[in-house]
Parts: sequence; structure tokens; C-alpha cells
Amino acid sequence: MPDELTGAAAPAIRLRPDFRPAAVLSRTDKSLLIAGDCEDGPVVAKLLTTREALWVEKFDVEIEAYRCFVDTPPPVRVPALIAADRQHHVLLVEHVRGRPPVQGRDRFPPHALDPTHVSAMLTAMTDLGRWRPPAGAFTRTLDYLGRLDRDRCQGLVTQHEFQALTDLFHRADTGLVPGHGDPLPTNFVIGPDGGATVIDWEHAGHYLPGHDLAVLWIVLAATPEARTRIEELVAAEPPSVRAAFTVNRAVLLVRQLRNHRALAPSSWRDERVAAIDRDWQDVREPLRAG
Repeated sequence: MPDELTGAAAPAIRLRPDFRPAAVLSRTDKSLLIAGDCEDGPVVAKLLTTREALWVEKFDVEIEAYRCFVDTPPPVRVPALIAADRQHHVLLVEHVRGRPPVQGRDRFPPHALDPTHVSAMLTAMTDLGRWRPPAGAFTRTLDYLGRLDRDRCQGLVTQHEFQALTDLFHRADTGLVPGHGDPLPTNFVIGPDGGATVIDWEHAGHYLPGHDLAVLWIVLAATPEARTRIEELVAAEPPSVRAAFTVNRAVLLVRQLRNHRALAPSSWRDERVAAIDRDWQDVREPLRAG
């Protein structure tokens, strides 16, 4: 196993010869995470194991995010950048102390989360939305109008809903703000002091205000207090931000419906589709009435 681990970690060792791999944290068909140590301290090496253009692009986005954090620290905790190599798709960052607020990799935690952990996650995402990175950073943007038009063409939203959401998009004329893009509970590490460190920045970019809160509103369906808190945060914002939050929820819910309906039939899939559809019906009802 030591020789096998060293072989797997070879790209990271070439980048940082002082990297000493200790254990594989996770392995997917797209990436490999290896925990180890450098002179700087505990480190996680992330290695891209696919050359699919989509995942190469996301890996580059994550590297650029960490490089941006070095020059312009965000108002949220992030792992320190140790080293990165875009050409060979290697990223080494600080291995932060703590644990995720949820066990496993389920995008939709089936049980309510600790309220203190929820509060830490919401604070982090709210603070991030107020950050202003330098020009040229966080260049990825979500094409809202393109998404809405695709959803209309696929029959996932009606013409009336499309027009209502397009009108809301234009009313949300506050400009795009930096966002994590995919703030699942598994992308947070809760430290010993209760604070949240945000990891996995491959979806970092600019979004309408409230995008990251909308993601958490959707995935924390089993934590009603979280939804209440998010809705209170949004209600305290100007009308343009409230409009943006509605557009974000609509775009995200329709995407979730599309993705889950494409899965092979199973009891889990059917339950998820039903739950997401209930949330979508709640969001689309005022659109129909408008």
C-alpha cells in the first residue's frame, strides 16, 4: 500500500517534493484526494484523473479561486493554497482541522443539521456575497436567461412562467456577486471553534445575489429551521435581492428536477423527484398568479 499510495501521489510529489502522502481521502472517476504533510503542515492533494473538458475547466476554476484568495483574502475561511499546477492538474491546499456538518456525500441530508452548524454556513455564504474580488477574478458566470429559455423549450417551465422569471431577472438589477456556486453541507468544514471553512471551489463565479442561499434552501429541506432563517435573511433585503432569490430557486429547482428525472427509476429517485417537485410547485405558484 505505501508504494501504491506514493505512486498515486506522484504528480503532487513532483510539484512539492516535500509532500509525504499518508492516506487516500476519496477517489471518484474524476478526482483523487490524498491527505499528507508538507513542510507547511497538513495538506490535501487534489488530483484530476479525467481529461474531460468540463472537469478540466472546473479544476482550473478552483485553482484560480485559490490564487485569488492569496492576493485578496475573502471574508470567509478558506484553506491556504500550498501549490498548484494547472498543466498537470494538481492542487495542494491546507488540510483544515474539523469535520463536515453532515456525514456521507448526500446532496440532500436526510436529517436535520445542528443549528450552530447551519448558522455558520449561512454566515459564510452571506459574507461571501458581500465580498468584492479584484477585476478578472471569479470570471465564471451563470447564464440565467439562457437557462430559462432552455427550460421553456424543454417544457419544464411554461411560457407564462418564463416571462415572469425573465421579468424578475430584470428587476434583480443589482449586478452579479461572487458566489461559491455549490455550497453543499459537505463543502464546509466545521472547526473546533464552531466556525465554517469553505472548500471545493470548482463552481466559484458570479451569480445573482442569494444564489448560494438558494442552494442551501433546497438541500436543507430536512432542516426546517434553516429554510426559515434563509427566508428571514432574504426578506430583510431590498426588492431586487428578493427577486433574485426567486430566480435562483427556480433555476436550481428545475435543474434538480431535470437531473433526477434522468436517473434510473428507484424508490430513492422517486422520493427525491417528489420532494423537489413540491418545492418547485411552491415557487411557481406566485409566478402563475403574477
